[in-house]
Amino acid sequence: MVSLCQFKIVEKVLGKVLSFKGKRIAITGASGTMGRALVAELSKREAQIIALTTLPDASFEVSDHSTIEVIPWRLGHEAELRDRLQKVDILILNHGVNVLGARDSASVYKSYEVNTFSVFRWIDLFLETIPNSENANAKEIWVNTSEAEVNPALSPLYELSKRAIGDLVTLRRLDHACTIRKLILGPFKSNLNPYGVMSASFVAWAIAFLAQLGLRDIIVTINPTTFITYPVKEFWRSLYFRLFSYRSK
Repeated sequence: MVSLCQFKIVEKVLGKVLSFKGKRIAITGASGTMGRALVAELSKREAQIIALTTLPDASFEVSDHSTIEVIPWRLGHEAELRDRLQKVDILILNHGVNVLGARDSASVYKSYEVNTFSVFRWIDLFLETIPNSENANAKEIWVNTSEAEVNPALSPLYELSKRAIGDLVTLRRLDHACTIRKLILGPFKSNLNPYGVMSASFVAWAIAFLAQLGLRDIIVTINPTTFITYPVKEFWRSLYFRLFSYRSK
């Protein structure tokens, strides 16, 4: 795997396409492993962070003493924050749940509600704010669909629900309402993924670096096959959706 030092050298050579300085970035799942890593990384890059968390007593500390605004939210009540999204530049949808090997009905509903439907509600809410936004051209959505879109995650319901939101994002991208990036992340160590091998801090750094280069599909993984299977899958799904669906007037 390419070292962090090598990535930093490449970053200096290529320069930056997307600047985070001063950008208002809201992150769901902010109190989780990847959420905290993204909060720390983007704070270093001088972004204004809004931590969206279902844990009302969550607290965040960053090394440069940046101020982190914490906003609690409840699953199914995403619409309560519609007005707050008006001034957000980048919405990172990072929340999720992994029921591991469970396959009972309750686990099915929970997996799809958290990983698929809640994420899609956030997307729709954010897109609604764009026509009335002063910075409409700068608006972006990032969705953590994970490598489970194309590879096994040793958790069937996690894979199914993540693939569902992955396809819905591909479908929504056809409308070109704003830039929508996918985060296709390999196994990093977290509570959701006990089998992870990468560090969350490295993955967060790589996400920011690749976003600055302008990539819409941000792949961070140790599995080389993902760099082949995901683009092929995405091309054919996008083509299929384009041919057999239409944008509502």
